[in-house]
Amino acid sequence: MKSLKAMAVANNASAIITWIWDELIADCLGFSIRRIDSKTGTAVVLNSRIVKFRGEQSSTESDTDSHPIQGCKWVDGDATEGGTYRWEVIPMCGKPGHLKPGKGVTTNEVTLGFDYGPFIQACFNRGHLVSSQWLAKLLPEGPDGKPDPAALVEAINDPESEIAKFLGASLPSFVKLPYEEAIRIAGHVLSLYYELSSPDMIDYLSKNKAVWSMVLSTAGKDDETNKKARARLHKERADLTDRMLPPANLGHTKSAVLQDAKGNPVSWLLQSVNPTPTGFYAQANHGMLIRSAELARHGAEFFRRVKADCGEDPLQSADFRAKNAEVMEPIKLGDGTMVQAIFSPSTQRRSKPKVTEGEDTLPLLDLAASTAKVKEILLQAKQGIYFLAFYPGSPSFLDVCTWLQANRPELFIRGAVSSAQALPKQQVGLSNDTFPDIQRLRFGGPIQPASDVPHQVALFNSHRKTPTIISAAALQVGWQSWHSELLKLPGAHAMVHSKVIVVDPFGDDPYLLGVASDNLGLKAAIANDETMLVIRNNRPLAQAYFTHIMDVYSHYMWRYLVTTGEATFSGELDREPTWQHKYLTGRTHDEYASWVAGAA
Repeated sequence: MKSLKAMAVANNASAIITWIWDELIADCLGFSIRRIDSKTGTAVVLNSRIVKFRGEQSSTESDTDSHPIQGCKWVDGDATEGGTYRWEVIPMCGKPGHLKPGKGVTTNEVTLGFDYGPFIQACFNRGHLVSSQWLAKLLPEGPDGKPDPAALVEAINDPESEIAKFLGASLPSFVKLPYEEAIRIAGHVLSLYYELSSPDMIDYLSKNKAVWSMVLSTAGKDDETNKKARARLHKERADLTDRMLPPANLGHTKSAVLQDAKGNPVSWLLQSVNPTPTGFYAQANHGMLIRSAELARHGAEFFRRVKADCGEDPLQSADFRAKNAEVMEPIKLGDGTMVQAIFSPSTQRRSKPKVTEGEDTLPLLDLAASTAKVKEILLQAKQGIYFLAFYPGSPSFLDVCTWLQANRPELFIRGAVSSAQALPKQQVGLSNDTFPDIQRLRFGGPIQPASDVPHQVALFNSHRKTPTIISAAALQVGWQSWHSELLKLPGAHAMVHSKVIVVDPFGDDPYLLGVASDNLGLKAAIANDETMLVIRNNRPLAQAYFTHIMDVYSHYMWRYLVTTGEATFSGELDREPTWQHKYLTGRTHDEYASWVAGAA
């Protein structure tokens, strides 16, 4: 099949396989996918979950040979971390129950690892899979017939449980790397944390308190999140500095700078994940370790600025803010990767300006160093913008995405946010005719779901009704033969906690923005201790983050469509090859074609 092409991208936690074809394949009822282990040569047919052909009496778990994929993208979350794989995509032709393989195509080879060149490692968890059939089947049912959240709490408080190991992947161990290295080289770690409540992490820090110094911010009402850890570490005489900011401000940075035995900076780990059970296991999160003495020096200087500011009145003093506004020049690593760190708060004003109805919010993003840089790079996008965000507030990078959707409709824009309130409140000077649904979408979605289904939200392109920005969702009333799912833990505020934007991941000049603690909005840039990175010239790293983004986006997108009644897939496979038509041309085909062309 000459027109069939396929690609794979991956990080440590998952791989995404995408394929395109340009002409109808005779009698093809879908595609089978085989994962090929590059070390052993062993091929495994992937599971197609619980589906059936239209007219079949029952649906059970099956593989993609007998119930192939009628689409052009698949997330493989079962490949082993550390393994190297290729995937063969094979058209399955004939009639249900009598399918035969056609001529397939094999993807490029990828490793589910952490290394993206000799200087950068990145790690991702699978926290978004709290709302999954896998977890729904493992957890006992509560009185309401839905998965019991108490059982999930118990599981994630045990790092050795099957559930914790799968949801957390390697992220809980990854964030300990600077401390492990400090132990090995007799070095020292300078840590900034917003939340700290993971029993395992607290025990680890207690055991190794000689190798670190930490500034721990207040978190939650009356410091309820950190109270136990703070009291214990102070009692044990650890080198812990309290940063007790008022509720309107957050000491939001999560980072660890490694110094060698002589106090020289060695590396810097930045992360979206808070070391809490929820952060490790029940939210989508990530971390990045950069081995650069020059970059780590900037991280160490920020640590010292934050620590010194803990004695100021008021906190986040004018001098602290002025130093943060001095944006460092990008640093070139030995493999050509360019990295720039931007710190917040970087303005002398201590609160956001009020926005009048209909005001163009884009100029407001120039008030702070971080939002100005993000705006600058987004406006230069050539191919596509992909992102995950928690709660950027308004105005934020989402205002730029809204503007770009109206003015640059050729751009592919996709992302997931954690809250319905995360969408921009303003329409950046655009008329209501351009995005007539934006206000309504913020408060309920395009179709009001059943009363027992939480409201979802999406932002639509002006020229089509495909959601491009989606919020977290779960199958809470069941679907076909599927189980009801758990969306989040009681009291949890985020399912999507990663803060990252990838610009042009398959273009000639991909960018990574955010990556660390910064929520990518003006509120954070004005009120919070934050760190964000700007990274370019590292395609494998950009595509690893793209994998993380699209894994989360795809997972929640389908659940959103089912919840709102917009899903075109009913759980039954088409018995005729005409299902292919919608994948042969159109915008989705063009977007996936850009991935396939740029993945090499």
